[in-house]
Amino acid sequence: MSVIFHVEDESSVRLLYKEVFEEQGFQIVQAPDAEEALKMLKSHKPDVIILDLKMPGIGGRGFLEKFHRMKLKIPLVISSAYPYLKTDQSIPPFDAFVVKSGDLTELVNKVRELVGH
Repeated sequence: MSVIFHVEDESSVRLLYKEVFEEQGFQIVQAPDAEEALKMLKSHKPDVIILDLKMPGIGGRGFLEKFHRMKLKIPLVISSAYPYLKTDQSIPPFDAFVVKSGDLTELVNKVRELVGH
């Protein structure tokens, strides 16, 4: 079973993603902020990360900077309500960008593609 690591500050979004991905046969581990996520990555090795960018604290950008310093080879999908961020050159590299929506079909398909599921 593929493991998704979801980093999102909004509890309603975490609940929705958890329900949808578990229905699709994935295991999902979640963190409410970037700082907690970085701590959790020391003991969890997911198959893919789904990351919100706009969060309190160091946020998604700070997470990406520290994640890349960790040299982990984990595919990373940004899930953001702000489509213009997809082309923001100041954001550290990521594997895919999906605009948040109530319909998670595009996100589920992208995760499947990245984990070979």
